[in-house]
Amino acid sequence: MLQSQGSFFVGGRTVRTESAGWGDLKDVFGESFEAGDVVVDQMYVQFQAPPKPTHLPIVFMHGGLLSSKQWETTPDGRMGWFEYFTRQGFPTYLAEQTGRARSGFNGTAFNQVKNGRLPPGAQPKVFLGTSSMAWKVFRFGPELGKAWPDVQFPVKAFGEFAKQVIPDMIETEVPSLLNELVQPETKNPTVDNVADLAADLGGAILVGHSQSAGFPTQAVLKGKGGIKGLIQLETGCFSNLTDEQVKALAQVPILVVVGDYLGSDPSAACGKEMDQIKAAGGDITFVSLPAAGIKGSTHMFMQGKENIKVADLLIEWVDKHVKR
Repeated sequence: MLQSQGSFFVGGRTVRTESAGWGDLKDVFGESFEAGDVVVDQMYVQFQAPPKPTHLPIVFMHGGLLSSKQWETTPDGRMGWFEYFTRQGFPTYLAEQTGRARSGFNGTAFNQVKNGRLPPGAQPKVFLGTSSMAWKVFRFGPELGKAWPDVQFPVKAFGEFAKQVIPDMIETEVPSLLNELVQPETKNPTVDNVADLAADLGGAILVGHSQSAGFPTQAVLKGKGGIKGLIQLETGCFSNLTDEQVKALAQVPILVVVGDYLGSDPSAACGKEMDQIKAAGGDITFVSLPAAGIKGSTHMFMQGKENIKVADLLIEWVDKHVKR
């Protein structure tokens, strides 16, 4: 049973555009809608809550080339984390990265390049995930169609997974993809929006994966409060934290989880961050799934056949480390 379910937007701002794309359709509408106000930077959030929550709200952020679909039903039709965490007593929220999928993006620059207002070089890059890229980068196997012997991802349903891989418009939101992902402080509107969401919920656990693995940390550094725990899936650590940033992060328990073929020890960045936070009296835990007895995990272990075992591991950590 559910107490409630629904969706809403967080954030957003109104900007003026002179290139809405309707310039050659004036005769159709009887007037020109080429200029006007549009809303940008809003973040779509889908949620469901159990009747009697036993845990704090948990907010899941998807990775690059993906949408919140990654937390829903798995490609081979099994229960995803959106449903499972709700069943375990968590009010569960899926945050769509600003500029992606249902959150939309500001297409003005593309129209301006088309109509000559901007040079071609000013157009933001659109990142497309090819099948071979997804297969290798997400660690399903050494080459497309060839899986690792013990892989737990349902590779027979790869065709269904490939439908989840959508154009990544992050460069319409941030000036430099690489700089924004490796700097503790960011102007990425998704981070501001998810920080606001945690504060609005009166306390929440933030979960980031892959491209968004560092977003929970960056959200804490916004200083808006309400963030009770951080879960970083597949790294997301920073090696360039200041003393003040370490002090802020030491107030929030942190869990870092990685799957197979990513090393059984923390990366150099995670090792440094862990040492800093522990020295400041903080609580940070690193878990390598194969070392914990869960083998065959890919980059997408929330969709693998082991996804419930991994979810239970996260919930066990929450029960031991996160205060309501």
